[in-house]
Amino acid sequence: MNDDIDEAILRKAVGYDVQEVVEEYSGENELIKRKVSSKHMPPDMTAIKTILELKGQENDLAKMSDEELEQLKTKLLGQLKDLTKGENNESNHSNKQD
Repeated sequence: MNDDIDEAILRKAVGYDVQEVVEEYSGENELIKRKVSSKHMPPDMTAIKTILELKGQENDLAKMSDEELEQLKTKLLGQLKDLTKGENNESNHSNKQD
């Protein structure tokens, strides 16, 4: 699988923040107002299931109860959070050295 796709699926599974920009223009196409806001995109269960399938896990998710899926989701989100913390620490460390 392509590294870009793997990274995108992981990002969607963990959740991420995006910035939204809204601009208002006058009749003469001059910028009047610009608003930048942050929005958090929560973790996505479909992305979590995709990660499980890609990792070759043989759990039959369709047969799991909602409670079991929720427990698995919590466990996986914890693992993904730990992984991304390590990546963030490495990137922060390398940025400080630049």
